[in-house]
Amino acid sequence: MKRLPSAILLAAVAALLAYFLYKTSMSLAAMRIYHVDECQNVFMARILATGQGENYFASASLFLVPLIWLAGGAHQAADLFASARLISLLIFWINLFLVALATGEKLLSPRGLVALVGAATLAPFWDFGFEVRPENLLLTGLLLTWCAVRLGNAGMPSYLVAGALAVAMQFTAHTACFYTLPLTLAILACPPLGGRIPRWKLALTWAIGALGMFLAVRLLFGAMGLWNAYLAGSPLASWTAFGGEPFERWEIAGRLAGQTPLLLALLAAAWAAVVVDLRHRGRTAFSWENPMPEALLFLSALVVLVLNPKPHNLLILVPFAYLFTYRYVLAVWKELWAFPFARPLIFTLLLFAHFIPFLVATRRHLDWPNHRQESLTRWAEELTNPATDPVFDGIGMVPTRRSIDFHWLIRDATKETTPPWRDKLAARPAAVIIRSYRTSWLPEEDHEFIRGRYVSLADDFWVLGKTLPAGGGEFEIHHPGRYHVAPREVSNLDGTYERGLQGLLRGANKAVVEPEFVATLDGIKLTNRTTVELTVGTHRLETTADCKPTVVWAGPRLKQAPRIGEGSHRDLFVNCTDASAMRLTEK
Repeated sequence: MKRLPSAILLAAVAALLAYFLYKTSMSLAAMRIYHVDECQNVFMARILATGQGENYFASASLFLVPLIWLAGGAHQAADLFASARLISLLIFWINLFLVALATGEKLLSPRGLVALVGAATLAPFWDFGFEVRPENLLLTGLLLTWCAVRLGNAGMPSYLVAGALAVAMQFTAHTACFYTLPLTLAILACPPLGGRIPRWKLALTWAIGALGMFLAVRLLFGAMGLWNAYLAGSPLASWTAFGGEPFERWEIAGRLAGQTPLLLALLAAAWAAVVVDLRHRGRTAFSWENPMPEALLFLSALVVLVLNPKPHNLLILVPFAYLFTYRYVLAVWKELWAFPFARPLIFTLLLFAHFIPFLVATRRHLDWPNHRQESLTRWAEELTNPATDPVFDGIGMVPTRRSIDFHWLIRDATKETTPPWRDKLAARPAAVIIRSYRTSWLPEEDHEFIRGRYVSLADDFWVLGKTLPAGGGEFEIHHPGRYHVAPREVSNLDGTYERGLQGLLRGANKAVVEPEFVATLDGIKLTNRTTVELTVGTHRLETTADCKPTVVWAGPRLKQAPRIGEGSHRDLFVNCTDASAMRLTEK
């Protein structure tokens, strides 16, 4: 009864903080900038949903199954990305609850709420936890396996679930085997809490669960027509998971030190305690009653991170580190709390070494919204017909439009594709090109080709078109459709109008005087600026000697190309979690 007021107060504070974190996660999931990996995953889901697996590269996985159901009827990319983020947000909170549950606490108890708040304030979770990436679902499978074996009675039902999850995770992420293999070997070789059930029976039960899940996935993929896509896309998807531009290991260590300093300090203390325990007890320290299982679980995730230094692997490493340190803190908590002078120090450390670093690390996401990305995808959709007008960005940020080639992904900064992208653009011209740091990887010959056939509405948004010299001349049309013919001053090309508030004020206070435009197109007289349907081939535009005309793609509906507004291709996909891309952009 004496502890009841304190417990109620603690539970109330934890519940309020959990509600605040929930509302914050909803906001960030909706407005935070999209990562290139998210666009690639959503684009592949759209390919598979529309039955274009033979025309474009896609790698099927269990992670994509709910996205495929969403993508089939999507008409706007922004809505599809928002729905995908909501699914990832659900997985994000499931993972947080599973981490709290894996500590062994009852979630509705005060200690359970504290465990949940501790898990929910791990900053790397907020870097990658609600992004549209398979590692989130992989973490769900790993945590479910751990809870089933570590917290259950470790009987045959637990091993049946563990076997099924082990196979399901292989179809979820291409890095799954590096986590599931050591975990499976551990629970098969050393069943938790010793056993009345023989190991061979547990192993057989595990195998039955694994076989049952394999058959279920095979039937599901077969019914959805995904099996061939899974087999064909696995090699390239594996390269994407393990290849690409590596991060420096010190970068990742520095990220952890800045975001979770208290966790790292407790982790060092926990490992010191494990080493001391090993020296005193020897093999008997390897017991399920001790924190040793969590220590080995963390160690396996650390090995994967060292071998494949990608920041999103922190999504799995940090929860395992939290489980290990939580077991250690439970073992020493009574001793620490017994000293009254230590209690203020504990709260001070929690505030300045955990909560404030978490708030600082999470606050920075507000500086990187996805408004520009959504704006460009909407303009790309306005300017293209989904059946006839491809969009090229080398990432897949407009899943409602087709790309120019089977290999639509720009995935290497050092190697030129065969055939080069300029040949692909020549064979199947894209109506719209969205530039980013990925397109910066293209060789200079590709950039020269693009400048010859496209015009810039903004630094990160280009469309088919041509700026002709004064008086006009001949020009080539490579993709049929509607083009806007007008003087450059009223073409809405980059640099032809003032942006921002100053441009709006001047436009409101000053009448726009359009230059007179009298011209002939292929011998037919044009009066004023106009939108015309042009076919593939050579055309001739003639105008007055003082006019520099433009021919700019207008798309199936618009009267002319819109004013896109200022934007930099260097910033379109570079966010605060993508240090590697920042380095490449600076280069």
